[in-house]
Amino acid sequence: MLRFFVFVLTTSFLPILAISSSDFPPGFVLKNPYIWPVKGYDSITGAFGEFRTGHFHMGQDFSTGGRIGVPILAVAKGKVTRVQRRWTSIGYALFLQHDDGMTSRYGHLHKFAPKVVKQILKSKQSKRFKDRTDFDIALPEPVEVDAGEIIAFSGDTGVGPPHLHFELFKDNVYYNPMHFGLGYNAAEPIVFNTLRITPQTPRTFINGRNETIEIPFYETSGNRFELSESPTLFIQGKVGIQIAIHQKSNNNRLGIFTLDMLIGDNVLQGFQLSKILKEHTRKNVLLYDSSVSKPNGNPFSYYLHTRDGNDLLGMRSNGREQGILDSEQMKMGEPKEVTIRATGMGGQMSLASFYVLKDQGDYSHIVTKEWKYNVYYDRYTTFKSKDTKVELFFPVNAVYSKAFFEIEAQEQIKINTQGLNQLSSVYKIGPDFKDFNLGYDLYVKVPKTKDINSADLYEVLADGNVKKINGSSFSSWGQFFKVRLRKTGLFVVLSDQTPPNIYLHELMNKTVYPREDFALYLKAVDVGSGIMPDGFDITVDGIPGKAEFFPKDGRLEIFEPESLYEPGKHTVLASVRDFAGNWSSTVRYDYEIQTPPVVEEKKKPITEPTSFETAKEKKSTKETKTKQSSPKVQKVVKPITIAPKAKDKKSTSR
Repeated sequence: MLRFFVFVLTTSFLPILAISSSDFPPGFVLKNPYIWPVKGYDSITGAFGEFRTGHFHMGQDFSTGGRIGVPILAVAKGKVTRVQRRWTSIGYALFLQHDDGMTSRYGHLHKFAPKVVKQILKSKQSKRFKDRTDFDIALPEPVEVDAGEIIAFSGDTGVGPPHLHFELFKDNVYYNPMHFGLGYNAAEPIVFNTLRITPQTPRTFINGRNETIEIPFYETSGNRFELSESPTLFIQGKVGIQIAIHQKSNNNRLGIFTLDMLIGDNVLQGFQLSKILKEHTRKNVLLYDSSVSKPNGNPFSYYLHTRDGNDLLGMRSNGREQGILDSEQMKMGEPKEVTIRATGMGGQMSLASFYVLKDQGDYSHIVTKEWKYNVYYDRYTTFKSKDTKVELFFPVNAVYSKAFFEIEAQEQIKINTQGLNQLSSVYKIGPDFKDFNLGYDLYVKVPKTKDINSADLYEVLADGNVKKINGSSFSSWGQFFKVRLRKTGLFVVLSDQTPPNIYLHELMNKTVYPREDFALYLKAVDVGSGIMPDGFDITVDGIPGKAEFFPKDGRLEIFEPESLYEPGKHTVLASVRDFAGNWSSTVRYDYEIQTPPVVEEKKKPITEPTSFETAKEKKSTKETKTKQSSPKVQKVVKPITIAPKAKDKKSTSR
């Protein structure tokens, strides 16, 4: 019976995989598949709609082979209309308005194509581009490009390893690039990892226990999976089903396209990730269990029941509690077969199945903890710590459903990092919770002290280190720090008295360099508040310089003045500042750029003139030849270089 049932389900996949008009914008017709955007590489490292910390992955990630400088191609004919630089997210990015009405965005770029740069330099924000500071530039004149034309070169700017992040959108709706001809046809199989079954009430029991149960799957044959333990689960009360699943893609894990849960032929709940509203970007917690899901896909844990407030596109049903299994709707002694079916890139399909049976046990003797909540999505809430020094404010829609929070001073925790003075107790805001929508405001009062000018809010990490919280502000009249957070954990106010360090980058291991491909790097690190992206004091031969800071590895590239690339000897003096205002000591570096050899012109054979020349004509000819034999040394344009090939890594950005 099971084999026959599986056969029926397999044939039922076909209409689900077929692309329909609803997968595209209203009225849109795809006349030709889009061009693959990365020249020379054909694999995908991140799928549309995957889990990312705090948001959906609104695009698709393409491999660049771990390289920088790979040509990036226009997927369709159109006009480049806009460019960005967002150093803490997508890095350098480019927008292409297609002739068919779609818009694509290409992120984590290294450089733009020359004709795009030409228009950037005509814009009012050209100085920000030259200074390498964040910008969002609408080009003065759109740059027309053909499908397959080089528009940029790949990089690792922003967050993540070298790769291309690609998005498609129209009218504030993001679409799955897979439907536009950019799917991964050579995709590998889909793997069911674990079943996670969770009580939905304080008096729900699963196999006699009032707790979440996880059971691994194993593959039986041909993309079919079963539970590694007993295939039958005994339930009493309401339970929710979660499935940890992924699709293989070389060394990466991809999110899946569709996932459905059925009892018999009845689809209880499921989803299809064809499109996501821009306003739903942060609503990934309605589809993914954020307490266990990871951006690298180990695991991606999907809910197969509707959570409160779920209005995501692509859900089979947005009805309340749709997909919840309730023992009250089951008959004694009649097991129900639950089948999970999944589809992904390249038409890959997998099935998993198990049974649920109504539990007849008596658990009245078991004491369970009553669930408590003090924060709800439809009201605002505020409460303080016992010592009244910490206050939390939750606005309406702070969370997506409901939650319970408490504040506790952790007096036993002391911050012992040298140069960081502790100005408040360490406060624990818990329990662990990640399903935030707008988040909450944290207020921490501190005593008046001379260290307040170098103080800020910090998060205490699991390894005991601390990390400055970006976006905080200080109120001098209320003597408190304030910040909007979307996380729980340990928080403290510290004063940073430690100056940062600056030194030569390991790439600068010589003192004499050829002009070609020369780049001037330093490295800066800080144990406290962190290096300010523009907190530099740099001179090259006494001329003020500019630098670009890469927070991922502390790299500091000095790119101005232009004279630093000229042949001859140079002296660099540099110091950096952290967010607390501490300056490093000054590092000095002496280097030399070699003078390029003069290329001698080959002498042409002398031929006898057909007519006599006057003495004046001979003199003029001689002078002309003398001038031509002394060519001016022209500035060499630094070419884009390809980094050594590295192993593809899963991108966890955007």
